[in-house]
Amino acid sequence: MNNIDIKAEQKNLCWLLVKNRLIAKLGINVFRYEKDTHKRNIKIVLTAVIIICLIIFAGYCGAMAYGYAYLGLTELIPGIAMVISSIVTLFFTMFKANGELFGFKDYDMVMSLPIPVRTIINSRFLNMYLWNTFATLLVMLPMGIVYASFTKPSLGFYIMWILGIFLTCLIPTTVAAIFGAVITAISSKFRYAGTVSTILSIAFVIVIMVFPMIATSTDTGLGKMFDSETGNIDATAFSAMAPVISDSLNRIYPPVKLFTKAVVNGNIGSFLSFAGISIGWYAAFVLLLSLKYRQINTAITSHISRADYKLGTLHKGSMLSALYRKTIMRILKSTICVTNLLIGCVLAVLLSVAMVIFGPEKVMRGLEMSDYMQIVKGAACYVVAAMVCMTNTAAVSLALEGKNIWLIKSLPISPKILYDSYLLTNLTFTVPTSIVCSILFSISLKMGFIGTALMILTPLTFSLFTAAAGIVIGNRMAYYDWQEETQLIKQSMMSLIGILGGMVLITICGVIANTGIFPIQTNMITFILDILFLALTAVIYINESKRPIKE
Repeated sequence: MNNIDIKAEQKNLCWLLVKNRLIAKLGINVFRYEKDTHKRNIKIVLTAVIIICLIIFAGYCGAMAYGYAYLGLTELIPGIAMVISSIVTLFFTMFKANGELFGFKDYDMVMSLPIPVRTIINSRFLNMYLWNTFATLLVMLPMGIVYASFTKPSLGFYIMWILGIFLTCLIPTTVAAIFGAVITAISSKFRYAGTVSTILSIAFVIVIMVFPMIATSTDTGLGKMFDSETGNIDATAFSAMAPVISDSLNRIYPPVKLFTKAVVNGNIGSFLSFAGISIGWYAAFVLLLSLKYRQINTAITSHISRADYKLGTLHKGSMLSALYRKTIMRILKSTICVTNLLIGCVLAVLLSVAMVIFGPEKVMRGLEMSDYMQIVKGAACYVVAAMVCMTNTAAVSLALEGKNIWLIKSLPISPKILYDSYLLTNLTFTVPTSIVCSILFSISLKMGFIGTALMILTPLTFSLFTAAAGIVIGNRMAYYDWQEETQLIKQSMMSLIGILGGMVLITICGVIANTGIFPIQTNMITFILDILFLALTAVIYINESKRPIKE
């Protein structure tokens, strides 16, 4: 067999691996072969909800581009489109690298096949690339349409923009995979590899969120872009800030300059440089990773056993405490669970610390705080509550039992004890975070006694409510035959409703309380809402405690 035939065979094998992976990820076999009507309906509803969310996201990107074009800043649209696409790609790929490229469940089976290591890496990376290209398409296609409708560019623009959609996600996907490899390689050297990997992943998330703030921390004069009398955007002042905004984008992500110069000025040389850097970066990554791929994965999938174990004093505890410890350790030992389910608490802490260190004026640049301070104080408790309640481990805790659910059902315990362990696990994360963030917000906004009390009460109320609602969601939508945690944490209806449902509900309550819809003081409306949701939480808890565990 000559070299051409070998390369063709490897290419076919690569696409076959990608195809099988996509079928598993998309759940196509559920639509084709699943006979359980309930599971099919859940999958159909989840797919419909995801499609609607994607359409809304694409529409938002288009509306953002229209806003810039309307203000005469069309030259900023390509750079902004590329930055948004890259951030989305980087953020989501970072969580997928561990479990997609490294430490995947079928590693032993795949590596035992007569397939070159580079082919396996290519297939895994190509799978991530296809998903990220789709996300890039949702951002850049509507923004590109808006840009083209305002500028009427030449044919070269359309060619470079379409090619740019396929090239934009290469660098951030590779960068995220590199960080995933580094995190995995470092954590594999420690005894508690999962814990170290989780800590490093969260640290990386914090760096990604803080870096853009630092890169654009110079005073850009955003506050001057708002008319002091009407509160509307001053188009002339905003246009004058275009060079500053463009420079900030270039500092956040240098390839933006090449891509912007290419599509705005029609500079083919800049586009070729951008394409060469993107493709070359990817090729170098695959080559270097293939050299140490087996060692990294072997290190992750290996476990250290203690040789000096001695039986000591055994302590007896309650069934609730045992289930609570089991549940919370199940969450904390999974990097995917921690980095996805606890991200809301991380965001809340970051924002609260930023409010204290930098002050509300710098955190909310562009607003004259003297004019909007009352609204900010009234909405602050809902902002903290919305972020904290994105952490809803109760919604997926039952499903996380997986195929071991039969063991839980065989235990001589009532369903209430199991549900209580899930509630306590959820509240372990949300209650301390709510209290700390509320106190920090109260200090930074200089709230009075009543404002501080509501600032603490509101996030705690919604934490209790969303945790109880999470039990309801999980006990009606749980399924146990998942293959990977990613399917459960990122692609299930229970996770989607658990994470976004509370945030949407709290946002609606915040709007009701702060827009003057009712002729009542904001603090009074907030207090009434807190009492109502506390009562609703009690009703949900009492009713759900009597419900049997879902089959």
